[in-house]
Amino acid sequence: MFRILILSFFLILSPQAHFMNVLEQAYHNKGEDYSPRTKHINKQGRAKFVNHLILESSPYLLQHAHNPVFWYGFSDEAFIEAKKVNKPIFISIGYATCHWCHVMEEESFDDLEVADFLNQNFISIKVDREIRPDVDATYMGVSQLINGSGGWPLNAVILPNGKAFFAGTYFPKSQLLEILSKITTLWKNEKNKIINQANEIERILNNTNHKTKSSIDKNIITKTIQALIADFDELEGGFGQAPKFPHESILLLLIDEQKRHPNKPQLNAITITLDAMASGGLYDIVGGGFHRYATDNSWLVPHFEKMLYNQAQLSLVYTRAYELTKNPLYQRIAEQTLDYVLTEMKNPDGGFFSATDADSQGEEGTFFVWSVEEIKNILNKDEFERFNHWFDLSVHTDFEGKHIIRFKHIESINQADYPKIDKLLTKLYKARIKRDAPLTDHKILLSWNALMVPSLLEAGAAFNQPKYTQAGLKLANYLQSFNKNEQLYRVSINNKLQTLALFEDYIYLANAYLSVFDHSAQKIWLDKTLQLLETMNKKFWDKENFGFNIGSDNKYINNSRKEIYDGALPSPNGLAYQVLVKLNNRTTDKHLQTQKEQLENAFASQINQAPDNYSSFILGLNDATFGELSSVQYAYNGRIRIHTELANQQININLNLQPLWHINANQPLQSSLIATKITNPDPKNWTFEKIIYPPAELVQLGFSKEKISVYKNQATIKLNLTQRSDTYQPPNLSLTLQACSDKVCLPPITKILKP
Repeated sequence: MFRILILSFFLILSPQAHFMNVLEQAYHNKGEDYSPRTKHINKQGRAKFVNHLILESSPYLLQHAHNPVFWYGFSDEAFIEAKKVNKPIFISIGYATCHWCHVMEEESFDDLEVADFLNQNFISIKVDREIRPDVDATYMGVSQLINGSGGWPLNAVILPNGKAFFAGTYFPKSQLLEILSKITTLWKNEKNKIINQANEIERILNNTNHKTKSSIDKNIITKTIQALIADFDELEGGFGQAPKFPHESILLLLIDEQKRHPNKPQLNAITITLDAMASGGLYDIVGGGFHRYATDNSWLVPHFEKMLYNQAQLSLVYTRAYELTKNPLYQRIAEQTLDYVLTEMKNPDGGFFSATDADSQGEEGTFFVWSVEEIKNILNKDEFERFNHWFDLSVHTDFEGKHIIRFKHIESINQADYPKIDKLLTKLYKARIKRDAPLTDHKILLSWNALMVPSLLEAGAAFNQPKYTQAGLKLANYLQSFNKNEQLYRVSINNKLQTLALFEDYIYLANAYLSVFDHSAQKIWLDKTLQLLETMNKKFWDKENFGFNIGSDNKYINNSRKEIYDGALPSPNGLAYQVLVKLNNRTTDKHLQTQKEQLENAFASQINQAPDNYSSFILGLNDATFGELSSVQYAYNGRIRIHTELANQQININLNLQPLWHINANQPLQSSLIATKITNPDPKNWTFEKIIYPPAELVQLGFSKEKISVYKNQATIKLNLTQRSDTYQPPNLSLTLQACSDKVCLPPITKILKP
């Protein structure tokens, strides 16, 4: 009681910008249903402490609003106060569904001894990394420089000007107090050493960010694939050792390369990894969707939080893997993942929530694991025997005395088994939803939602499922609401926009709009993409060194930092490169080619040194060098749209030509003209049968005295295929054509189509 009174007295008398009565009023305004997250509750059920975070809307920050630590948000107020009282700043960064963030909160930040020490010696700032990835990236760079690694919670100690001199991740209470005590002593006795260290860290990081411009190695694609295959775990799938992350950017690159240049090692890396992830553990077999990462090599034991960005990227991976292999398992996983998002992560007002927690009832994974007795009580005897036939209930799936649901041998399950399996899983799902569910982080992030748009649209087309197509188009329209008063915002909480958008938001949204343009052929979406690019160039483009900066308007962090590395999210600059390649194929703007080359050269030295870290860039380089592989392609800078549809080994090649342009018919009247024709570059795997070209139109054009035979406006070429190989390979089609207007004929080209 004595300690509580001292701490409360300190908080009340501390010269904070917000007096305690303001914070208490904010607490009161939360209403009777509000439940403070703290162990410090008085007899009336009220929290004993309240800090600046009560004024925030972030679910993560509100989790800490009643810690005895007197937290600030990342604000001018905190930095001004630190300078005023001459104290270092302790900054702690995490997110609402982070398990180890919860552990550190309970052990340290809700602890009176730790809080007392922080309040006396530091100004303390809490940051939601999902709202402020620019702040997170700044201090994550410090942690990686000092420790060689990073993670969350991320904890740093910084000067009142924002420069960091210490950073690390999770610390137990005793270690945290020891570190803070040493820092306090240094601050009092050897402050210059701390300032010098902070300046040196900033100098090193700034030098790292500004690489010398060079050219991409001409063999970089081959070197990248070789490096990825060398890192592949042939036994368990995935890349590297535990903890294992899905590495979606790597998988998307390998799928793309397998379509272009099929070989067994690539295919094994794809299928072994996807089968292992789908077997259960990382994948939630009962409810659908993926957890964030696995703690073990075999993908069994995850950290149980589910992030929207994983669902977006992995549903896209499995959709494209299905198109590559026609394996029905991959369609099943893609659809179940999207159905999970549409059912359990959807905000009724539009968009999708950011994440669900790993913890429930105070324990990690409780919601997701099962005892054998529970399963026996839900299923009858025959059902349990069938369940035990398909699923592993041995000690190998044990998690703290219960079991993680996992297939025994997923590769041996037939498509005909799925309805029987689903009947059993539905019973478990209905029982599970009666449990106390993990917390849902209800904030809606622009960038993460933008990732969902192409995933939904591609799944709708690949699986002929209009519900995914409609959901993708609806989401794209909803995301336009993040633009208000000519400002783009990053976050929506309770239908209120906050936090100006970062480069990540702009480029993910541009990529989403471009996918809608490809799907719909409505030029308005191309125009929206180009408008976003124009704004990005004004706000984020580095005119001297090239590349896009992470942010543009924060005085406490390095705004010139550029995100290029593929981590849990695709590299924003890598995705920008892909978007520039696509825009160059869809428009006649010559500046796009120049900027694409500048972006490529800006990061060439980094990519050449470790190409396997930059899969998003390499995927864009594949498109730039060899052409795109999507079902929608463009010829002659967007003058011709080519949409290839495959259904039951019948292909329709739909050609849409801009006004005033035509292509020569399959049988031109003049021998000097190049015919439009389809040829088969892969007779080993496919036979083309019954190619039907559309009727031609005879026209008189200015450059010819004779009438010529052409296709104008819209034309469809139809053909049937017969598969010759035992294993499925996506068919190749070679389309040769020549575009002409009334005044000029452009050089003939050949496009490789891989529906």
